[in-house]
Amino acid sequence: MPNLSFYRNEIRFLPNGCFIEDILQNWREDYDVLEENHSYIQWLFPLREPGVNWHAKPLTLREVEAFKSCKEVRERFVQAYELMLGFYGIQLEDRSSGQVRRAQNYQKRFQNLNWHSHNNLRITRILKSLGELGLERYQAPLARFFLEETLVRRELPAVRQSALDYFVFTVRCPRQRRKLLRFAWEHFRPRRKFVWGPHDKLRRLRPPLPAGEGEGEGSSPDPLPGAGAPPGRAGGQEGEAGGRGEGGPEPPSPKENKKRKLDASRREQAPGERGGRSASDVEKIALNLEGCALSQGGLSGGTRESGGRAPGEAEQPCPQPPPGAKVVEEVRKRRKVDQGPGSGDSVGAGGGAEPPAPARRCALPGCPEAREKDSGVEEAGGRAELEQGAPGSSAPAGPSVDREAEAGPEAKPRKP
Repeated sequence: MPNLSFYRNEIRFLPNGCFIEDILQNWREDYDVLEENHSYIQWLFPLREPGVNWHAKPLTLREVEAFKSCKEVRERFVQAYELMLGFYGIQLEDRSSGQVRRAQNYQKRFQNLNWHSHNNLRITRILKSLGELGLERYQAPLARFFLEETLVRRELPAVRQSALDYFVFTVRCPRQRRKLLRFAWEHFRPRRKFVWGPHDKLRRLRPPLPAGEGEGEGSSPDPLPGAGAPPGRAGGQEGEAGGRGEGGPEPPSPKENKKRKLDASRREQAPGERGGRSASDVEKIALNLEGCALSQGGLSGGTRESGGRAPGEAEQPCPQPPPGAKVVEEVRKRRKVDQGPGSGDSVGAGGGAEPPAPARRCALPGCPEAREKDSGVEEAGGRAELEQGAPGSSAPAGPSVDREAEAGPEAKPRKP
């Protein structure tokens, strides 16, 4: 177990290394050595996978158990973690919770982080090793620190991509990891380009608490609804939701919320208070309206058939036909009277047969021919009446009869 032997200060790290006590005491502020030496990091933070330094052996399960059970080894492991935090400009604020904050010299150390991107690989190894050796509670605070610096304060631009791609996903606790993803999704811009988690599930997660709030040694923060909340508060939420069940990660849909609010308002409504119309009320109103429409239709139909009108309704005048239509109608009646029995052989003044009248082409009042005929008939009828009605007239009857024959049978005036 070479990794355990190194932490027990029994062997030096390889190649060309020293004991761990020398590193913890002499390299604490020697930033140049910590930056330029690339062999010690695999020994300080061993993993269960091989690294660049082939002298460093992968961590075994037996070594993991020995690390967790040996108090001396665990103390040196925490000191090594504080050593590397100081190199990056970070200070461990609370050993029990793992909360970290900026160190006094963070500006120069942040500048070194931006200049040397290989430190991103070292931070990823440190986070993984914390999870392997029993310090999982240190993972989330450190990952959260880099998310705040890169996404909120806009510092460490060279670390931003690594923090999203690797730092967050080294956290072993699923709840802490979801909480970090929710925090990153809230502060990432533009949000539509966030590709480290499904947006619909991230929206349903509870907003994360501020750093350091509600996180103690025995606390297990949970970004899901009801998780990590006080017992009374969690029970109240479950009661309001109608008993959704424990650990339900998804809140009810908007439709379910509206339905519950409607049911609650109906229950709170007083018994004698008039509420909204029910389905039966609407059906009754529709039936009443339909009956009224049918009764009105029957009354109007009967009125049209009988020709009756309401008492207060004024009588509508009948449309008057045009003057030409009257004349045509009178001429048609006269022709019917004159064409009675014995009127077929009418004799003129000269004793000859009367020529047949020409066929009528148009009897409509608007037709030009009807207008001409009507005017001719009126003139002929007027002259005949004047000639026959004059007392003692010596004018011969022949010319009048001829004129009547020329005017046709339609122009004969009605005799009294």
